[in-house]
Amino acid sequence: MDRNPPSYHDATKRPDWLEFVAGSVPVREYARLCLVSKRLYHQFAPRLWNDPLTVAAILTRDNDIEWFYRFMGHMTRVRESTRALVTSLDLRPFVVGAPEFTLFSWDKTLSQTLRMLPSTFPNLRCILLDGHPDVEADGLAAMLCSSSLVLSIPQCQAKLPSWFFVSPNLESLVYLDISAMPGSLRVPLHRPVLSPINLRSLRILKARGREMDDKTACLLFKTFQLQLWSVDLGYNKLTDGVFDDMQHFSFPAVSSRTGDFEVEGRLRYPPGESSASFGKFCFVDESDWSATFSHPHRYLVDAPLYTSNAQGGHDGTTNPRLDGRAKIRSDAPDAVKVALSGGPGNHSPLPEYIHDLDICRGHQGITHLYLSGNNISAAGLARMIRSSAGQLQHLECDSIFFRPHEASCPPWLASGKAKVSGFLGLAHVFRPVISSDLQVLRIHHSLVTQLPTLEGIGLSSMEALWLAETCLLPRAELAYPESFVPDMNPRLRSLTLTQIPRYSTGPLIEKLIHFLKLAAIQEQAIRDAKTGNRRGPSTLLGLRHIRLEIEPDPRESLLEDDGFGEEENGLDTEALMAQEFSFFRDWTSSPSKPPTSAARPPAATAHSYKAAEPQARNNPESVSTRPEQPAPGESPETGDSNPDDGDNSDDPGEYMTCICTGEDNTEFTVPVWIGPSPSSKQHRTRPAVREYARLLRHDPALQTDPQPASPNHVAAGVPSGSYIFTPAWDAMLFPTHLQQQQQRPRPSRRDLRGMRDVVSAIKAYRAQTRVAYNKDDGPDKAGLAAPLTTKTSDDGH
Repeated sequence: MDRNPPSYHDATKRPDWLEFVAGSVPVREYARLCLVSKRLYHQFAPRLWNDPLTVAAILTRDNDIEWFYRFMGHMTRVRESTRALVTSLDLRPFVVGAPEFTLFSWDKTLSQTLRMLPSTFPNLRCILLDGHPDVEADGLAAMLCSSSLVLSIPQCQAKLPSWFFVSPNLESLVYLDISAMPGSLRVPLHRPVLSPINLRSLRILKARGREMDDKTACLLFKTFQLQLWSVDLGYNKLTDGVFDDMQHFSFPAVSSRTGDFEVEGRLRYPPGESSASFGKFCFVDESDWSATFSHPHRYLVDAPLYTSNAQGGHDGTTNPRLDGRAKIRSDAPDAVKVALSGGPGNHSPLPEYIHDLDICRGHQGITHLYLSGNNISAAGLARMIRSSAGQLQHLECDSIFFRPHEASCPPWLASGKAKVSGFLGLAHVFRPVISSDLQVLRIHHSLVTQLPTLEGIGLSSMEALWLAETCLLPRAELAYPESFVPDMNPRLRSLTLTQIPRYSTGPLIEKLIHFLKLAAIQEQAIRDAKTGNRRGPSTLLGLRHIRLEIEPDPRESLLEDDGFGEEENGLDTEALMAQEFSFFRDWTSSPSKPPTSAARPPAATAHSYKAAEPQARNNPESVSTRPEQPAPGESPETGDSNPDDGDNSDDPGEYMTCICTGEDNTEFTVPVWIGPSPSSKQHRTRPAVREYARLLRHDPALQTDPQPASPNHVAAGVPSGSYIFTPAWDAMLFPTHLQQQQQRPRPSRRDLRGMRDVVSAIKAYRAQTRVAYNKDDGPDKAGLAAPLTTKTSDDGH
């Protein structure tokens, strides 16, 4: 509940019909209705005055800062009871023009005007002053009052001193946005003045673009611990090193309430086993249904959680997860402003109910996390998600780089100049068994497309796109055959795929369209589940919003700089591909020459185990073999060309005993699966398994950093419940040796010209499905496309 139960008088009084119709009255009629009678005045005056600047922007469409000055001059002549109705001042629509802001009738600067706010509007709760440059720090401190709940001052050029956070007017602050402002937050956090002592009510903190490093962010998590539920640290200097303190201070204990094993599977934690790169070891034990995301009850919400003591909380349950149907709270500034001040056309919440709102309460740590624009790796982000105990509800991390182990890192990537971005092989961390509360996700498109992004390799943008799609994509499909599909997590409502290339040779477009089709199929399946059992439990909403953020057109720069498309000024691809950057450099080297690597193999002893020994580590009732799911546009190398191909059930493979060091520096041993035995039938072994075994035999340096096999590894052929050497598996994406008869791929001008426009292809598909939707009157109409929200951005925003 967002507030306390109503009083007996409020619960039994007769409802006023004016309350129901007032919300439908246009804003432009409020002023005239206030003149009709006292009853109408008390109904419409608060709706008119609680956010006057937004109402003025709606009515007059005048967004000049001079209008604000005239408004403040007029407020000096307005009676105090009217000024007390103002609870929000939103100056974001008002554009600062010329440097001279002083009018003939108003001789005050913006900072001087802001100092008048507490005396002019005694009940002011929300101040939004985004992007106004000519504001002094003392003016920002003086404009707050004891009732302030929201302060949004991003991109203001004033440098906030440490004494700014000592103001007693910050104690009631719930929302604070100090993004893209000069100065560091390390000094206020270290003293500490930016702390719960001075901001005891703070729940939402946005500090984007503050040049925050890992030490400063860790100090932030240690200081506030579980107080904040929304933290925005995008576009800073964070790395994976920040996740240890985030896990320790900002996430609750593991929830004791889990989902249905038959629907979602179950997490199993081997006692005392962990590593610095993976964290606490865990396996996903699958049921007969969970591996294929096809259980008939996968669209049903969780059953209510009952307790025998209404006042004592849930019996033995910590951090209970959401049922999947309830909409998560929003931390957007507009939503926070409406929740705390009412917004234009609404009444403001009563002061005694403010701190009972859901947005003002603590939620056992972070539920909304923004990490875009940082130096975060895919493995580090996956480790953080596994350690969050399913707490995250809104996650954004679009810039994710794929960092292989140093033993499998090719020379061109180890140099630091090149970068591979992508979230490969980790789609399972967004399943309900791990991310049960997640509803909004913004992430790199490789989660769906399996296509990594190449940067800094010394080629043009078009050639980098071509190389990634023709060379790395088949290898990614070979090593990580399982990509994210809507039914993998029906609790997810909004998905934004970022950094999508503008052009494609074909597979990228096919994968995106295939994903849109699966989302439409999911929508129809949820609708069928509702109509099939009207008196049954509620159903999930499913994936309702899909946004595609497309990168800028790289051909524009090529036309200007390289004369792309002109036969006489075409790209010299032969010379470009011969540059030192080439990651094909070792592809034709002799197989007998091992690659150079600084990593040394761990202490390990080869040993063959019986088939029953690795299975003894699992729950025999929950282990199942995951069927391989073919992806659209799959290359012949990634699929099973022979119909008899598959796991060799008669051969458990070979295991190697490896000594590992846990996070607490304790040593333990695990049996690591190193592939099928040499005597097994090779035609019955999947290609990824053969490549994994070959890489281990070829380079002993890859025999390090053992980790539990993920559902993606199981889909590629690894026995369920086994441990594997992840450097050897990741090395499949960057092969060091191939057959000598293979030639280096080199894009020609015809290849680059033949790449298709992704935006045009998606729009053509959507137009086609809309036509089919309008023509179809049958039962499958809902599954075509219309209810699905898809947004394509041509500029990446």
